[in-house]
Amino acid sequence: MPEDLNHNFDLILRNAHVIDPSQNIDGVFDVGVNGGKIAAVGELLAAGSGADVRDLSGKYLSPGLIDLHGHWYGGSTFGIDPAICLKTGVTTAVDAGTTGFLNFGEFRRDRLQTSEVQLLAYLNISAIGIPAAVVGELFDIRYARPKETAALIEKHREVLLGVKVRIGERMSGANGKEALALSLEAAEAIDVPMMVHFAKGADTPDILRRLRPGDVITHCYQGRGDTILADDSVIPEALAARRNGILFDVGHGCGSFSFETAKKAFEYFFLPDTISTDLHRFSVERFAFDMPTTMSKFLHLGMSLEEVILKSTWNPAKAIHRDGELGTLRVGTVADIFVFDIEDGEFDFEDTHCRMEKGSQRIVPSFLVRAGKVIEPSTPKVELRELYEWDQEVFQLIEESS
Repeated sequence: MPEDLNHNFDLILRNAHVIDPSQNIDGVFDVGVNGGKIAAVGELLAAGSGADVRDLSGKYLSPGLIDLHGHWYGGSTFGIDPAICLKTGVTTAVDAGTTGFLNFGEFRRDRLQTSEVQLLAYLNISAIGIPAAVVGELFDIRYARPKETAALIEKHREVLLGVKVRIGERMSGANGKEALALSLEAAEAIDVPMMVHFAKGADTPDILRRLRPGDVITHCYQGRGDTILADDSVIPEALAARRNGILFDVGHGCGSFSFETAKKAFEYFFLPDTISTDLHRFSVERFAFDMPTTMSKFLHLGMSLEEVILKSTWNPAKAIHRDGELGTLRVGTVADIFVFDIEDGEFDFEDTHCRMEKGSQRIVPSFLVRAGKVIEPSTPKVELRELYEWDQEVFQLIEESS
């Protein structure tokens, strides 16, 4: 455990049960913050004059959560205000391709440069991103623009992580194979990873064979056809993809998480690499809700708290190549911290097939620290846009396919 020498802290969080998988820390310690950075993790840190000292006895503390999959661009029917993350322990949120090269500039000005949550993004291979829920952005393959996509990512590498593509009958129609090929062309041109959304109508084995180490396949436990399961077991292509370094992300959303699929995958020890919400306008008031709720579902499925924290902090930091700065409480890194309780009881958890299960524990946010600043859950003021009549088609489709 690093020792503090100067006892110069702005903030000391005392007596919390600290879980930091990046350093194999799992026990009761103090965490000291100075100048927006982690200054020390240890026992009985000495507080100088003026330090904000908080006794967190009985509470848990981890690095700030990283939500690898959400939709934060207000110009899409999916988009919501990323400030909602600050209520639930998320200090870094990744936009999963809501914009393409045509509208990324507006997204950057409106959200990325103003958000208190750290925002990063994948850029959609579709020039228009994901404008709406009921019309696929790649029904017309002419929207897929590898050269422009690669050029924009290259120009904005500090915030753009790679290429996003959605493949399925409602996203790409009959263009799935070509959409994947064009996405690979863009990603390989500048050596960046891809995030691939696969859904009903995708050729899942073919996608998995063509992905490269470091690529992310999201919605790994979706249950509406063309899944990672066949004949009641995990398909060989998924097992081979994992061996080859492809990462499997949850991406819960409003249509992409099945308890049945997850349980069967777990029987074969096929756990997710990263836990994410796919939070958007259609999943924020039902189904996913937030990171703590999504994480609690994996406690219910039998993962340990330490595993759940690993897959919500350090693993996503490594997936986006930010493990030198995020997802950790290492001294000198940004002071992004999640403080929470574990509540025992009986809790309803719903998957995206409208199936309910009873869980016995849930993660309850207490507060977070973002770059050294304490933020209480009640502080961020977030308004969700009004649902249009058109939006109801999304919920109708979910009910009809459940």
